[in-house]
Amino acid sequence: MAGMVSKETIDQIRNALDIADVIGSYIQIKRTGHVAKALCPFHKEKTPSFHVNPARQAFHCFGCGAGGDVFKFVMLYDHVDFPTALRMLASRAGIAIQIDENRSGTREGPGKDEIFAANEDAAKRYQKELLQSPEAAGARDYLKKRSLDVAACKEWGIGYSPEGWGFLSDAAGPRNGPRMKALEAAGLLSTNEKGNLYDRFRGRVMFTIRDELGRAVGFSGRVLKADDKAGGKYVNTPETAVFRKSRILFGLDKAKREILDARRALLVEGQIDCIRCHLGGFKNAVASQGTAFTSEHAALLKRYADHVVVVLDADAAGQKAALRSAELLIAEGLAVSLAALPPGEDPDSLILKKGSEAFAAVLQDAQTPMGFLLGLLRKSENLSTQEGLLRATRAALDLAAHAQGAVQTEQMLREAAAGLGVGFDALRRDLKAAVRQKFRPAPPVAEPAPDAPAAHPLDEVELAMLLAAGDPELAGFVRRWLPYALIADPGCRAIIHALAEEEGDLMAALDDESEECQVLAARIVNAPQKVVGTEADMGVAKAAQDLVLRIWQRQLDAQRERLSRRMKEQEGAARQETMRELAELLLDQGKLKRGWAQAEPILEIRLQQFLA
Repeated sequence: MAGMVSKETIDQIRNALDIADVIGSYIQIKRTGHVAKALCPFHKEKTPSFHVNPARQAFHCFGCGAGGDVFKFVMLYDHVDFPTALRMLASRAGIAIQIDENRSGTREGPGKDEIFAANEDAAKRYQKELLQSPEAAGARDYLKKRSLDVAACKEWGIGYSPEGWGFLSDAAGPRNGPRMKALEAAGLLSTNEKGNLYDRFRGRVMFTIRDELGRAVGFSGRVLKADDKAGGKYVNTPETAVFRKSRILFGLDKAKREILDARRALLVEGQIDCIRCHLGGFKNAVASQGTAFTSEHAALLKRYADHVVVVLDADAAGQKAALRSAELLIAEGLAVSLAALPPGEDPDSLILKKGSEAFAAVLQDAQTPMGFLLGLLRKSENLSTQEGLLRATRAALDLAAHAQGAVQTEQMLREAAAGLGVGFDALRRDLKAAVRQKFRPAPPVAEPAPDAPAAHPLDEVELAMLLAAGDPELAGFVRRWLPYALIADPGCRAIIHALAEEEGDLMAALDDESEECQVLAARIVNAPQKVVGTEADMGVAKAAQDLVLRIWQRQLDAQRERLSRRMKEQEGAARQETMRELAELLLDQGKLKRGWAQAEPILEIRLQQFLA
C-alpha cells in the first residue's frame, strides 16, 4: 500500500514533523540542549536511557536497543504497520497522500479516509447535541442515572441523535455530493423504499466506536423510549469499509498501552461495562462490539496481550459465552482466565454499588478455563457414574483440543485428569483419537429413494447443519439477516430458530415440536462435520451467505407471483404502481444473484420492509 506513495512524499512528511514533538505527544520527555530524554516506553526502566535527537530526526534507547525515525516510533508504539503510520503522520503534518486501497485500481465510492471523517464529524455533532440541546434532556437524565458525567461523555465520545429524519442528511448537500456519499458509505444514512436517504440513528444515546488507532469507525445507539418501534434496544452501524463488528473491540484505543505494558487484557461484555472499568481504574478493559466474541477478536488481542481475563455473568448464557470466548483465545495461544461475577451483577453495577475493590476481588478469584469447566461439570454431572464421567471427559477434551501448543495442552490435560480422577495418559490418548475423528472427511450423502416422502427444503437443512457446528458468528449472521418466518418448512424453522438463538440443549428446545422435526434435528446434530481450519471457516461463511440468499430469493419469487396476479386484476394508476413494484423487485432479485456484496444493501431495505 505504501508503494503508492513516493519516497519524496515520505521524506516530506518526515521533515515536516519534529520527532521530539511527535514522541512528546505520546510520552513525557525532557529536553536537555540538543537532545531529549525519557523513560523508554518499550521496556521497564527507572533511569532514562531513551534519547531523541531532533537534528537527526531519530530516537534510540541505550537500554533495549529500540531506535529509528518518527515512522518507526509510531509503528512500535501504536503497534501498526508502516502504511498506517504513514497515514497517521501525514494527517498530523497536514500533507495529503493518496493511497489506493483497491488493488484492482477500480475503487468505487468514498475512500476510508472520507468515511473516517464523516464518522468523526457525526460524533462531534452528536456530542454537541447531547451537551447543548433541550431535546437531549432525556438522554442527559439517562446518562446521569448511569453515573456517566460530562467528563466521561467527552472522553468516550457519547452523544445524542435527535428525533427526526434529517439531522445529518439535511445538511449533507445533494444526493450525489461527496458529503452525502460519505455519510451513506459510513452507514449513517439509510434508504427508504422510494430511494430517499434518511438518518439511521434517531432518538438514541450514541456511543462512538473507535478502532485501535482511535479512528471513529461507527456508532452504537441506545434507545431511550421503552416502547420504541424503530429497532432494537441497541442499533449498531452496519458493516462498512471501516466497520467490521467481528474485528472491533470497544475501548482498545484507550486500553492498548495499558495492555501492552502488562501484556494482560480484561474482556467484558458491554460498552458501559468497559467504560465503568476504565473509570474504576481497570484501564486494560475492552468489550466485543455488540456481537459474539470471534476468532478475529482473539487474533487482535494477541497483538497486545499474552493473558486475557474474561469477565462473565453468573447465568448459564454468560457461562456458555465465556467458555466459547476462552476456546477462541486458547486457539490463538493465549493464557486465559475466567472471572465470574456475583449473580445479577455486571461490572458497571458491581463497581458502582461496592467499589473497585469488589471488582478487583472478582478478578483475583479468576479460574483457568479447565478449572471453571470442571466446576460446572461437577454441578451438572454425576461423576461417580460411567455415563456422567464419559460426558464430563468429552467436554474437557473438547476444551483441551483448542490448545495450539504441547505445553498448554499438557497443562490442561493434567488439570482435567486431576479434577476428574482419571489418568493423564488415558486422556492424552483420547484427545489424539478425538482430533483424528474431528478431521476425518465426511462420507458421501446417499441419494434418497425414488419412493421416499417429500424431503425438507435442501437449503434450509444445509443451513441448519452449518449452525449445528455451534459457531457464534454464524448464529449471529443468521439472526441478523434471516427472519425465521421466511423459512418455509416448519421443522427446519424450529431447528434453525433454536440453533441461531444458541439454545444450550437443542433436543430439549424442540420438546413441543413434531416427531418428524425431532428426528430431523437428531440427523442434523449427528451428521459428521468437516473441519479443515481457516479456509474451511471462510467456506462456511460463504456457504451461509449463499443459503440465506437462496431463502430470500424464494420469498421474492413468491412476492413476484403475487404482484403478477394483482397486476392482471388492476387498471390505471393502481396497475402502474404494481408494475413499478414488480420492476423494482426484479431489479433486486438480479442484484441478489451477484453475490453477498451486491445483495447486502438490498437485504437491508427488504428486512426493514418485512419487519415493518
